[in-house]
Amino acid sequence: MGDDAARAFKTKLASLNVSVQSIETLSHWCIFHRKNATQLATTWMECLERAPSKQKLAFLYLASDVAQNGRKKGPEWADALVNLLPEACRRVVAEGDEKTMEKVKKLLRVWNERRVFSGSDVESWLDGVSGGEGDAGSKPAAAKPTAAAKPTAAAKKKKNDMAELPALSGENAVVAKLLMKMEKAERDLAAANERFDADVRDEFLDESTVENAADPSATLRSVQKCESAILAKRDATDAMSETLSELENKLRAALTRVEEVREAQSGADVGALTQMMLKALKTRKKASKRNAEYICERINGTGVARTGGDAPLPEPVDFDAQDDDNYDPTDAPEEYVPSDNKRQKL
Repeated sequence: MGDDAARAFKTKLASLNVSVQSIETLSHWCIFHRKNATQLATTWMECLERAPSKQKLAFLYLASDVAQNGRKKGPEWADALVNLLPEACRRVVAEGDEKTMEKVKKLLRVWNERRVFSGSDVESWLDGVSGGEGDAGSKPAAAKPTAAAKPTAAAKKKKNDMAELPALSGENAVVAKLLMKMEKAERDLAAANERFDADVRDEFLDESTVENAADPSATLRSVQKCESAILAKRDATDAMSETLSELENKLRAALTRVEEVREAQSGADVGALTQMMLKALKTRKKASKRNAEYICERINGTGVARTGGDAPLPEPVDFDAQDDDNYDPTDAPEEYVPSDNKRQKL
C-alpha cells in the first residue's frame, strides 16, 4: 500500500503548482494518507530535488499546509517533515531569486509563530545560505540602504495625483478590475509559455518513445511534466481569452458612451463661442470704463444735472458722543473646548 501511495504521490507532485486549488487538493490527499507520512515525505524530498526551480516553492507551500492542517489528525506529517525541511528550504532559496527568498522567510516566520515544528529553531534553517539571515558570506552591510530613498518630485506628483482620484464604482470599477485581471492573466500565460518551452518535446507525445525507453521511470517523469505543461498553457490561454472577451465588451460599451457624448456636444461651435467671448470681454471693458467715469462725476458734483437736484449731504458725525455699545473684548465668550467625555467619543 505504501509503494502504491508513493507512486501516486509522484504523479500528483509532477503537476503541483502554487495555486490554492492545487495545494489544498494535494494537501487533503496527503493528510488522508498520513499513516504513510514517513515514506511520502521522502518521496516529496526526492521530487523537490528534481523539480524545476520555479516549481520548488510550491513544494514548500504544500508541506506548510500539510504540517499545519495535519496536526488536527496527528503529528505524523510534522514529524516526517521536520528533518527534511531545513535542506529543502535551503535548496529553494539557492535556486530562486530575492522574491523567493522573502517568501521562504515568511514561511519560516509563520511556522515559528504558530509552533508548527515545536522544539526546532525554524528561523535558523536559512543560516549559511547566500542571502539568508545570519549568512556571513551574504551581501556586505554597505550595500544595504541605511534609509529609505527620498522620492523624486515626479514620484511625489504621481502619488498626489493618485491620492486625489475618487473611489471607482459601477462600470468604472468593473473595467478597472478587468484590467487588473488581464495583467494577471498575462503573467500566468508568460509563465505557462516558459514552462511549455522547457518541458514539451515532440518525442514525449510519441508512444514509440515509451516503448523504446531505456529508463522507463525517467521517461514517465518527462511525459508527466510535458502533460502538465500543456495543461497549464491550455488553462492560461483559456483564462486569457475569457478575460479579453469580458474586457472587450466593457470597452465597446465605453466607446459607445463616448460616441453618444460626442454627438450630444457636436452642435456646439467652439469658434462661434470664442467670438462671443471676445465680444463680451470688449463690452465688459467699456462698461467698466463708463462706470468709473460715473463715479468720478458723482464725487466731483458734476452729476447734479443727471440726478435732477443737489446731491444729499451726509449727516455729520459727533465723535465725542458716548458709544452705546461699550463693547468689551473680555465679555466675549471663551472658545469652545469639548469635555473629556466628548473628546473620548470623538
